[in-house]
Amino acid sequence: MKRSEKPALSYRYKEGLYLNITSHCPTACAFCIKFTWDYFYRGNDLLLKKEPTVAEILSSVDDPSRYNEIIFCGYGESTYRLKEMEEIAKVLKSRGAKKFRLNTIGLGNLIHGRNIVPDLAKFLEGVSISLNTIDPKKWVEIHRPLPQFKEKGFESVLEFIRLSAQLIPETFVTAVELPAGENKDFEQFVKKLGANVRFRPYLDAYEDK
Repeated sequence: MKRSEKPALSYRYKEGLYLNITSHCPTACAFCIKFTWDYFYRGNDLLLKKEPTVAEILSSVDDPSRYNEIIFCGYGESTYRLKEMEEIAKVLKSRGAKKFRLNTIGLGNLIHGRNIVPDLAKFLEGVSISLNTIDPKKWVEIHRPLPQFKEKGFESVLEFIRLSAQLIPETFVTAVELPAGENKDFEQFVKKLGANVRFRPYLDAYEDK
């Protein structure tokens, strides 16, 4: 697929609008489709040449009231831009946005060196945290975190889940197609953290629809 001169800063999927606000990511997950799909997603070029400004992101959104929800989710980790997320949400809320969700790897507290969940709870109604396993060693193998996140990453994600479940109404923990026998263990583990579970299909062949 031909590279776009201007990458998509927002893109629609089903009834939601997704915001692509950063390319920085603390992991290189084995299942991440940005590698196999070359930073495209259903016809949208999400390869950012630079970090977009708040104004640029806002200008990419026509009428936020048209969507059931607005999701911070590109091929990077949105919590790197915490202040920008809050500013974007505030403006779009004033323009009629119904609700906001964050899709995250759950390392925001380690990234910032503090608990950022109270900040997120100011403007998010939902958060989806990608965990994929209850085994800390497998977590490192699957998510392939940067060196500074390897030692404390798994436990930090679990704490992020616990804290989010206390403050953000719709807190979900996701996993990509676990073997049948592991689904129940994963669900029980997550419920003890106070969150809900959502299993996601493994994406492979490129989908442009």
